[in-house]
Amino acid sequence: MTGTRLRAVQDLDRWLRGAAPSPSAASPTFYQAQRLDLLLAILDLREGARVTSHEVACRLVYPRMTIGRGAAWKASPERRRTQRLIREAEALAAGGYRALLAGMPGRQKQRRN
Repeated sequence: MTGTRLRAVQDLDRWLRGAAPSPSAASPTFYQAQRLDLLLAILDLREGARVTSHEVACRLVYPRMTIGRGAAWKASPERRRTQRLIREAEALAAGGYRALLAGMPGRQKQRRN
């Protein structure tokens, strides 16, 4: 077995036994750390004042965005992605952070049957 597979099997075994995850399993990857940083920045921006999703997109997600307001913004994929990020940040603040602290895997898309 390769090192990665062996660690995965060991982590699965620890999880099945109810033991704490290994330290390597609890530390986020570079991508995950960047995403968490973005989610926290979104929460910080929206904390005090009423900030629109367009403002969140312009300030944090797409700083060089040229899409204006109105129909172009409403129909844009940037708007949909920004709204998903805002919902994810709010879910993290509402208790999703507990799963991170417990060492559980991050948000994954669930298959619908």
